[in-house]
Amino acid sequence: MVSIMTIVANTDTRDADLEETVAWLKYLTIDVMDRSVGCDGNRDATAFFKAQLEQAGWATHEQWFDALDWCGGHASLKAACGTSFDVFPSPYARRVNATARLEAVSTLDQLECIEAEGAFILLYGSLAAEPLMPKNFPFFSMDEQQRTIALLERSGAKAIITAMQSQGAPRAMPMIEDGDFDVPSVYMSEEDADRLLSFTGHRLELRSDAARITAKAANVLGRMNKSARKRIVITAHIDAKKGIPGALDNATGVVTLLLLANLLADYNGSHGIDLVALNGEDHYAVPGQMAYLRDMEGALDQVTLNINVDGVGYREGKTAYSFFSLSKDMEKSAATLLANAPASCRGLEWFQGDHSMFVQAGCPAIAVTSNWLLENMSTQTVTHRVQDTLDLVDPAKVVECALALKRFIYTIS
Repeated sequence: MVSIMTIVANTDTRDADLEETVAWLKYLTIDVMDRSVGCDGNRDATAFFKAQLEQAGWATHEQWFDALDWCGGHASLKAACGTSFDVFPSPYARRVNATARLEAVSTLDQLECIEAEGAFILLYGSLAAEPLMPKNFPFFSMDEQQRTIALLERSGAKAIITAMQSQGAPRAMPMIEDGDFDVPSVYMSEEDADRLLSFTGHRLELRSDAARITAKAANVLGRMNKSARKRIVITAHIDAKKGIPGALDNATGVVTLLLLANLLADYNGSHGIDLVALNGEDHYAVPGQMAYLRDMEGALDQVTLNINVDGVGYREGKTAYSFFSLSKDMEKSAATLLANAPASCRGLEWFQGDHSMFVQAGCPAIAVTSNWLLENMSTQTVTHRVQDTLDLVDPAKVVECALALKRFIYTIS
């Protein structure tokens, strides 16, 4: 782990902002350790964010909601001959301790025809080319995936074993991450699945100690000029995948909001300003987004602009600003003050973030991230990985992003 003094020594941005940035990043990624929705560390992080806003003079509000947490535990898969396979509990899966014959399918047509009552089903090949969207995901769904989920639920299988195509990933990756999917599931590597195929029709013993945990979590909102009829809402998700430091995804976004809390402390423009730490972007049910929409029902027409910060500060490349439905005047200001700065660029449109709920509601939005992450979104092995640590972050870029957003906000309001 790179030391705090090394980070500070290698940058030349404003000392006070930089030191706070490094301290906040350290707290969120090292001191807290786990920010997954519903866990103690997540609640520690939101309490910390709330305290920092109040210290900077912002009025705060919490939006509490029910959230499912989980514990992976241990999993094992064994054949009668003694052969064993490395398997891992799927996130949010139910526990299982059973013996059953193995059936294997690689296409949706095979899944439709298979007789799998009381069996284990191995999903591999083209059927396991990508993760399954949670079946009740509120913002969009894919018909073919919904069909896959329905077939699995009706199959009568005792458990599902998935071997998602790795696409260059160095380890097995879960295909199912869904607390609303009640068939127990585990996942394994493609290599182990190749070995497992020879046991099709054989009886295997599968055990997984996964556990679902009922919990509470909250969004935290900081508000300035609360009575204003038009508001600029600046968001960043405070949660991370379980067991992942989440430096880029998304501690740097949260720290950008904390910097703005200080930078905008004397703001007296015409717009209201909301700084919102949303909780659950990396959770299968996006509960923080749903809680925010319930709380804001009928009031989203007050949002002149959403700025969503997710993944800023990567040590390579520029900061990318992506524009969604901006007015001509606002887009001109955003291009001049944000995207055309020396260390910045205009980013491609992307929708895998909290700004998507504002875009779908017809609100203008700007999504802010690191251009390297944006251009390598389908192949990068940084976010949602244990490698997402402070070593990947240039804190000076986080500070420069906050300063640029401050200038832009003052200009448009």
